[in-house]
Amino acid sequence: MPLLISALRPIPRALLRELKSLELRGVRSREAAKRVLSVLVAVAAATFLDLDDLSWAAFSGYMVMRGSAAETFLRGLMRIAGTAGGALLGLVLAPNAAGDPLLLMIFLFFVSWIGTFQSLTTSYSYAWLFFGLTSGMVITEALASPDLVVHFAATRVAEITVGTCAGLVVASLFSETPGRTQQPAYGMLWCGRPRDALDQDWLREHWPLFEHSTRAALAVALLPIVWRWFSIEDFSQTAITSYVVMIVPGAAVGEHRYATIYERIAHRTLGCLLGSGAALVSIGFFGTGLPVTILTLAAGVWVGHHIQTGQQISYLGVQFTLGLLITLVQGPAPIADITPGLERLLGIAIGSAMLCLMILVWPLTEDKGPDATSP
Repeated sequence: MPLLISALRPIPRALLRELKSLELRGVRSREAAKRVLSVLVAVAAATFLDLDDLSWAAFSGYMVMRGSAAETFLRGLMRIAGTAGGALLGLVLAPNAAGDPLLLMIFLFFVSWIGTFQSLTTSYSYAWLFFGLTSGMVITEALASPDLVVHFAATRVAEITVGTCAGLVVASLFSETPGRTQQPAYGMLWCGRPRDALDQDWLREHWPLFEHSTRAALAVALLPIVWRWFSIEDFSQTAITSYVVMIVPGAAVGEHRYATIYERIAHRTLGCLLGSGAALVSIGFFGTGLPVTILTLAAGVWVGHHIQTGQQISYLGVQFTLGLLITLVQGPAPIADITPGLERLLGIAIGSAMLCLMILVWPLTEDKGPDATSP
């Protein structure tokens, strides 16, 4: 709890500083404008193709965009590959999970552990993130609507692909923007070999990541108990939160900088609340007409990207944008229901609570591994 309070304390001042730094010119403003255009193109394309959840396409168009078309292509390729691979595995596991709660929990643990561990240890972390995320979502969809699992998986891949292509198209229209140097993603798709787990040196080196991944996977795997207990019907957001919040830099895990986890919980919750709140305020004051919705969407994405590219609360900016998109981008018709934004906020709260409970039961310690007491 002290770490969570410490993570919350600097947010108001940091947010005010980022809002004061908003500018209509300069590199940050141009990059924000590219994200706005990418989101609008993704929404238009997803609407034309009559996809189910336009917000996933919109957020993909926002997230894959980078300073150059080459970086955007690489990031988009990993997002699509991870989503497709996760959807395929989810389809394989879903039929058995639909009618067996124990198997459902085992499968959720399995895919969450692989996704978390591989995200922390390989060069293709972004692909593995979506592999674990999508497979878990497809498996839980079998619990909610077993007859629609194939449609759900196919649509999710289509939404991610449409949004990614929109980002790539927009990125290719602009000259490359100098940015942070990224290491090329090559050389390590899978961390080690199965027999490496029997090697004491390898196990000692990776033990903090093993613990971290197991803690995250358990938080996701135990969620079906919460769903049944509270009669929750929207499963995805609770699982997404418990999984995604634990995807932190591997160095932070290795060095036991666990404040990063609480920081992500705080930023995810407040960011979604602020983004959904901004959308609801716009709806309340200006209505749900198409021109107003587009202007609100553009302004919100532009502000969210400025916050994301700031120094202290970048993850809050990401979640602000996602909360705004989920509330505003529901389909081609005018917005008639604010439930999606509220459901996401509730899901984030439950997922965060489960994660905090798991940390309370299994505390974050300085233990280095099974032989930590040896010289």
